[in-house]
Amino acid sequence: MEGSTALIRPQVAVPRPPVTIAGLRRALGDCLLGASFLLTTMPAGRDFSFSLAGVSNIVWLAGAAIMAVMSFARFAPRSSTVNLRTVAATGGMLFLPCLMRSTTPSIGMLATIGLVLELLGVALTQVARIYMGRRFGILPANRGIVSKGPFRWVRHPIYFGWFLLSIGYAMSFPSERNIMLLVVSIPLTIWRIDLEETHLSADPEYRLYKDRVPYRLLPGVM
Repeated sequence: MEGSTALIRPQVAVPRPPVTIAGLRRALGDCLLGASFLLTTMPAGRDFSFSLAGVSNIVWLAGAAIMAVMSFARFAPRSSTVNLRTVAATGGMLFLPCLMRSTTPSIGMLATIGLVLELLGVALTQVARIYMGRRFGILPANRGIVSKGPFRWVRHPIYFGWFLLSIGYAMSFPSERNIMLLVVSIPLTIWRIDLEETHLSADPEYRLYKDRVPYRLLPGVM
């Protein structure tokens, strides 16, 4: 019997579509998020003089602008939780402080402490951001566990930095509106952290990280 020659068909790689629906949704979400932060940087009669009040405004606007830029360079998450609760908690935590406005500035020690807290808040968020790289996210999601830098001491240093920045601004411009927005954002921040940790705790690596780092926001306190 003569040997037969099998017909071998060349395997052709099927190219992946350059644009996907999921990718478009993620890009749209990033753009909306970044635009929301950028809207808070509108001047709106803010004071930019060489004074404590002027510097406080500049630091606040720089912090909001940085948060906007951070929204455009993120990894796609391994998993995420997107529902009305996570959207409400995240929106309240981030955007309510952005509604604060410069009014009659404080003076003396209160103004100085307010500016120092703003500077500390911006510094902390940016150091934590460097260690996170492109793992930064807004809604609860797992983009990989970060345990270096400030994450060695607290599990949510970016939230704590944002909170310090907000407190500092409210101290620099202590109006009823600003204080009310800050107070309302506190329970929303705690709610947001609870939702995120519930999601991340499905990852064994994160559970080990929680055992090593027991504090959420402030070492030795909470």
